[in-house]
Amino acid sequence: MNMSGVGRAERTDRRTPRGAVAIVLLSVVMAACAGGGDPDRITYRDAQNRSLFELPNDWNLYRADELVQAGPVPFLPNTGGNIVSYVAFDGAAGRNLGNLITGAAGAPYPLGAQIIRQISADEKNLLSNLFMAESAYATYNSNLGLQILQLDEDPEFDRDYDGIRGYLGVTQGDSDLQGVIYVRAGHNPDGTELYSMAVGCSLECFTRERQEIEQAVNSWVINTRR
Repeated sequence: MNMSGVGRAERTDRRTPRGAVAIVLLSVVMAACAGGGDPDRITYRDAQNRSLFELPNDWNLYRADELVQAGPVPFLPNTGGNIVSYVAFDGAAGRNLGNLITGAAGAPYPLGAQIIRQISADEKNLLSNLFMAESAYATYNSNLGLQILQLDEDPEFDRDYDGIRGYLGVTQGDSDLQGVIYVRAGHNPDGTELYSMAVGCSLECFTRERQEIEQAVNSWVINTRR
């Protein structure tokens, strides 16, 4: 896979087994307001004041109470842990939960999620930059492969919070489908909560929508002063 401007730093080929995810839905009501004075973008802030991010105003956002009706979606972690805050979104022309079922390798429009979840003691022992990056994109299809295209420390995480940002390449089995995911992820100082925001789509789509995708993910702010 070749993506202009992104160098390949490390390659992995992990398969995440299909499995049920136990979700504990807390109060996850998102409030939308005009953000940053930009009429083309909307700022979303979660009710617990844990995070905020901006999306283009023509993208579609789906709240947790809607997502439980959609079944497994690619960006919902299936590596364990309880969901504290979770929303998904896409840049499709029409708002439909079915848009989210398409994996990034074949999606002709951006799709992704912002997730905060508690992590188990076993996962805490596995915390690493690679784990944070790969856990931001769950794979319900054993034929789906991930590879690290670029991964760096994220300097915007502060107060002893560790974080990464980078690009994942995704392929669909033996097909020619290829996609790119831009991800930021991190954890709190005691390693009990994992935060992530990831947006991706097919290689053709990512090339076309890269600026919007990166702007959305880079707008994401975690409240480290709670």
